[in-house]
Amino acid sequence: MQYIEQFLEMTLAERAIAENSLISYKRDLQDFREFLTKNNLKELSASADDIEKYIANLFANSIAPRSIHRKISTLKNYYNFLISEDHTNYNPTLIVDLPKYNNKLPSVLSIEEMRTLLDSCNKDDSPEGVRMAAMIHLVYASGLRVSELVSLKLINLTSGINASEIRKSFIVKGKGNKERIVVINDKAKDKIQQYLKIWKTFGHGKSTNSKSYFFPSASISGHMTRQNFALQLKQTAIKSGLDPDKISPHVIRHSFASHLLEGGADLRVIQELLGHADISTTQVYTHVQTKQLKKMLGECHPLGRID
Repeated sequence: MQYIEQFLEMTLAERAIAENSLISYKRDLQDFREFLTKNNLKELSASADDIEKYIANLFANSIAPRSIHRKISTLKNYYNFLISEDHTNYNPTLIVDLPKYNNKLPSVLSIEEMRTLLDSCNKDDSPEGVRMAAMIHLVYASGLRVSELVSLKLINLTSGINASEIRKSFIVKGKGNKERIVVINDKAKDKIQQYLKIWKTFGHGKSTNSKSYFFPSASISGHMTRQNFALQLKQTAIKSGLDPDKISPHVIRHSFASHLLEGGADLRVIQELLGHADISTTQVYTHVQTKQLKKMLGECHPLGRID
């Protein structure tokens, strides 16, 4: 497959995808190239039957259906690129049968569970407790991805003399280096402001730029790692009496979106707040409306009001 690098360059330039996505695309295409080589096939003459055999091969190697869907999606984009560059006029992935899988809905905490978690961490006035309260409040108030949270810079959130004030809105760079505005509420601002007062408590270690991060640490990156935050979050869950297996940074992000939708927020607004490129990604949160829809139907439909 001689056009992989050109495809990746085009994808990076036109879609501004994240580095992890680019690595995933490259791995998917390399896997397919190995399959073609073993079966003496050429990419430009591969047929739908060949793609079916490739899918069967993935199954035989215990590749999960979800991963197979992703790999074929990558191939579909790759062949569309080859067509656009006049290398071929046929996309063999368009008529293949893909394995079915259950698209698992995101796990969310109830509003009461979120209140329990927040109330618990608010009671811990140790420096670590104050920092944890600030981080949880920030994620739940904004829907930040954990990678966006831990890599926040001091300059992103602060203003005023000696960076002494927390902003109520700031800009973050999400997937594919796409910028979006993040807005936080007064309660979250107060908790983050409280943490800012003890920000210097946390030492600066191996990284020379650790002082620039809002959540600095002695890690090589200079900021708290995603894994460390996830671990501390589970410890906080245990202290609050909640099941730690139900709680993760991503679950809090999901809860932010679901609770907004449940409260009547527009799906497009939630898409913007989450930094989703495609509205279809955000639509998964509409499952939280089932209870509200049933209630509305009972109250508003003529038959629902008949005793």
